[in-house]
Amino acid sequence: MNVRFGDVFYFQIENGNFCYAQVLEEPECAFFSLESKKPDCAESAIVSNLLFRAWVHKSSYKQWSKACNFPVAASLAEKIPRFKKNALNGRPSIYIDGKETPATFDEVQGLECAAVWEHEHIISRISDQLSGKGNSWLASLQPRKNG
Repeated sequence: MNVRFGDVFYFQIENGNFCYAQVLEEPECAFFSLESKKPDCAESAIVSNLLFRAWVHKSSYKQWSKACNFPVAASLAEKIPRFKKNALNGRPSIYIDGKETPATFDEVQGLECAAVWEHEHIISRISDQLSGKGNSWLASLQPRKNG
């Protein structure tokens, strides 16, 4: 599937409402909720309801419907730091724009994990976030002291 910067995809979540994903710099997407039972590609309605940004596996696009393409907001075009954990020694680092810098546990708190999400996990995360519940997938990726 040909995916371009600014493309907007939509998909239904458990409650029947639609959520949207706008393609940023691949593999990143910004996710938005729109409490509507029918898809709508109104830019102002979508971008005002940002949920989160995450890296997405390319297979997810096959399960979503393409709605439109509109300019990416300047705030979403900016690179954001993510955290990584060294698989060998468990030490955290901050990853941004292809560069990795050693970090402390406290420095990586609140950062999105440098992980690629599958469609099912995105749906789970959105549904849990909208219902005010914690998400097990998100929790499993959070930094932990001493491993």
